[in-house]
Amino acid sequence: MAKTNIIVPEGVQTDYTSVIVSYSNGIDSTGALYWALQEFPKEKIFLLYCDTGLEYPENIKMFYQTAKFIGVKPILLQHPKGFLDLLLEERLKWPDMKNRWCTAYLKTGVTDHWIRTHRDILGTKCLFISGERRDESRSRAKLPEIEYHSTTLKTKRVADFICHWYRPCLDYEKGKMFEQGQKLGLEPHFCYEYLDRCSCMACMFMSDKHAVENMKRYPHQIRPYIQAETKLAHTWKKNKSLEELWEQCMDIDDVEDMQEVITDGSTKEKT
Repeated sequence: MAKTNIIVPEGVQTDYTSVIVSYSNGIDSTGALYWALQEFPKEKIFLLYCDTGLEYPENIKMFYQTAKFIGVKPILLQHPKGFLDLLLEERLKWPDMKNRWCTAYLKTGVTDHWIRTHRDILGTKCLFISGERRDESRSRAKLPEIEYHSTTLKTKRVADFICHWYRPCLDYEKGKMFEQGQKLGLEPHFCYEYLDRCSCMACMFMSDKHAVENMKRYPHQIRPYIQAETKLAHTWKKNKSLEELWEQCMDIDDVEDMQEVITDGSTKEKT
């Protein structure tokens, strides 16, 4: 999903042969799905979810349930290695704002590859939809409403294929996204009960307190990433490690168990 910043002067059109909604189970992508369902028949819509390997364990099941309930085609994408193996075997450092390789490899790369290899079912003109909102960040505030997607072919030598990238939720407030989810009959992701956004379980861009909340709920899923910090000698954030947060949220027995895991690599659970 590499941005091209080449604006589509005609805006959104009506003759798309297919529509892809980039879906995360979060409220913003739910708002994007809501818009797509108001504008296009379900038969044209693909609901696309990228499993990065650092997602909530319940997410894939929730994704398929949503697709079935709405009546659209589900597309689950996964990088062959996933976040942890990419971190340990190739990247060797955690992502940061200057190098968001997690997005590039685990979302953008697999999505672009799927689009390029499935033009036979997408047709000649595709609309890719995502749920960014301007009030989420300064960078998202500058995003264009509609641009050419990077999978658009510049000539017809290989094939005839155009893909537009539309962001229908840019100017909506967060509350509006919850409302649109309710209209679709979809419950908000359970993480909104204690977090302000639905991201990866240990996203490097979430606050420390939110990471701690996920550690409390998913300690066994987070443990391998603490081991990875130790192995790579590179922490989750510049001045903050997952191990530090772990020690803040676990009782003394859990912390001692964690030290054993870090030392010998054991994944045996406490009983």
